[in-house]
Amino acid sequence: MATPMGQQAASVGALAGIWAAVPTPFLADGAVDLEGVAGNATLYRDRFGCDGIFCNGIMGEGFALTLSERQDVLTAMLAGAGDAMAVGVVVTHHAPAEMLTLARHAGQAGAHHIILMRPRGQYLDDELIALAAAAVDAAGRPLVIFESPAPGMSFGANIIDRLARRGLVLAVKAPGGDKAVAGLRRQVADARLICNPHEDQFLVELARNPEAPLYANPEPYLYQSGASQPIRAYRDALIVGDAPTAYAHWRRLQPLRAAYDRWVMGELDHGRSPVPALKHWAARAGLKTGPTRFPLQPLPAEAAAALDAELDAAGAPRVG
Repeated sequence: MATPMGQQAASVGALAGIWAAVPTPFLADGAVDLEGVAGNATLYRDRFGCDGIFCNGIMGEGFALTLSERQDVLTAMLAGAGDAMAVGVVVTHHAPAEMLTLARHAGQAGAHHIILMRPRGQYLDDELIALAAAAVDAAGRPLVIFESPAPGMSFGANIIDRLARRGLVLAVKAPGGDKAVAGLRRQVADARLICNPHEDQFLVELARNPEAPLYANPEPYLYQSGASQPIRAYRDALIVGDAPTAYAHWRRLQPLRAAYDRWVMGELDHGRSPVPALKHWAARAGLKTGPTRFPLQPLPAEAAAALDAELDAAGAPRVG
């Protein structure tokens, strides 16, 4: 049987602070750059001010990694993060046995939580609930559900609510905008579980709940650096009641948000991978990224130059 959520949360700490989805760096020959993985983890913590990160998802090209590579990435990520930053990991796999292997490894390695996207396959609600519960049981860690609005990637409010009532759900990452988030909150008994991952809406989320986490995509390390951490600055200002200062920090990010919407979210909205643009942008920020993995292609030179020009104009942090 899965451990009750309260006991799990006590053992790994609650979901809090600023989180980011991270890419997987590769070497020129296509192998995973495990030294780069560990080095990046240290930078997410020390340079970019992340309280937590999560790996092997869409932004991390998890779909292109073998089972052993996914395990190696998590192990390296945890080594680089140390005790100062939490790490979650996507364990979704089309084969249930492989999913449970990944979940078991996540628990043994010391991941903060596991993340599930809806797995491929024609499953009844009870079957999906049993699969998610088995993953939590294998990991001994709580579950974050990625509730995508994309066709075939949604668990649905009924399954989420049933899992939450069993005490298995730490949080639900609910992209799709404020209307989608609000709709899901109305349908799930504990609305506090529903996290809005969109950074541009985080200020409003904080105004509603000062303890709201930002369970974001790549924005924290694309928008921030050691010298300038406006997301953390507006969060901290609002928490102490200084709304004008919070809004001033939030507003500074508008040019970067426009670039992000065009080059990252815009690609997702059009059914294309955001990873080529993400890796180019992250490399500018000083992270190890390397090439995309086949069959993804790197950002074409002309597009890379256009992205650089837009980011320079927007004041994006740049290393080197």
